Amino acid sequence: MRNYLATQFNSSFGHFPQKFFTVGGRFEILGNHTDHQGGLCLAATADLVLFGAVRRRTDLHVTIYSEGFLSTYVDLTNLNKQKDEIGKTAALIRGIAAYIKKQGYQIGGLEIYLKSQIPSGAGIASSAAFELFIATALNHLFNEQKIDLLSLCKAGQFAENIYYEKLSGLLDQIGVAFGGLMCLDFNDINSPKIEKLACDFSGYQFVIVNTKRNHTHLSPLYEAIVNDMRQVALYFNKHSLNEVNEKQLYLYKKDIINKLGLLPYSRAKHYFQENIRVKKGCLALKNQDIPSLITLMNESCLSSTNLLQNMYVDSMKGSPLEACELIKEASKQKAGVKINGGGFAGSVIALVPNRYLDDVVYLCQKEYGENNVYLVNVHPLIPSELI
Repeated sequence: MRNYLATQFNSSFGHFPQKFFTVGGRFEILGNHTDHQGGLCLAATADLVLFGAVRRRTDLHVTIYSEGFLSTYVDLTNLNKQKDEIGKTAALIRGIAAYIKKQGYQIGGLEIYLKSQIPSGAGIASSAAFELFIATALNHLFNEQKIDLLSLCKAGQFAENIYYEKLSGLLDQIGVAFGGLMCLDFNDINSPKIEKLACDFSGYQFVIVNTKRNHTHLSPLYEAIVNDMRQVALYFNKHSLNEVNEKQLYLYKKDIINKLGLLPYSRAKHYFQENIRVKKGCLALKNQDIPSLITLMNESCLSSTNLLQNMYVDSMKGSPLEACELIKEASKQKAGVKINGGGFAGSVIALVPNRYLDDVVYLCQKEYGENNVYLVNVHPLIPSELI
């Protein structure tokens, strides 16, 4: 891969790169829409990877060529948020640089060539992988690797929330940054607890199915989930649901529904029940109890359908919910399957016993295409130099 990247970099920029970096994607096993409320998540870094070649510049210009995408140019002389960049790649680059500079670190210009295995808009954290790539390049080339991983994650989240204007928690960034299988506790958002786990998945295979319905335009629907949960927290004069007593939610159910509506209440209920599932899931993995994890994934799927309501937009056709039902049918109800990421469109994640894997892959490829079905594994990769 290094030789390929070097050749493509040279063709694009007329000289060779200095460094090569790699960042994995992430998949969410349990904990859908809990991170932004200070909740719990069970996630893993995926072996779908973003590769790139980088060269430091002497000015503050950043130019990026990425296979399959238009080139991007940003002048970091001005680090203020630019209105015309909202929702664009340039906003992420400028936002990351602004955050790093504000923390007292150095920034500079970069030339970058990227090649990614992570599908865009499929819920596998392609944006977070890109953010961590940029932050890692700035860390290595201008700061002698002095910036810790969590700070690099926060740089990505800051850029996404403030400059790109997409509400998100830290799940995606931590999922791509810390490598392996992890149980995450976001109760203290400034210092999330990250517990690394180990589990032998022999006899099972994680499968990600991209429903081909791109979710990049669905930010208002994701933000509605965040806002609904926050409205319930505000009902109790709290900032987020992790500060609310679950029993109080049920005690004041009728009044919450009368004042806020049924959907905000249901989404808050999902939050509390999903946290319980994450705790049980982490324990199941520690005990090498894969069947229990599969049961919990299916319970999460049901909760996303009935309470969170992020399994489809207008119809079930082509939706994540349809993909989940297809996988359950193909595996004779033996696979665990749920939404992967923000939902409404994008991808689903399944944990499939090997005896049913061929049938699941065949039916999913038939429905969604060979290029939209991925066999993925837990990867220990952290953002690092490609050797």
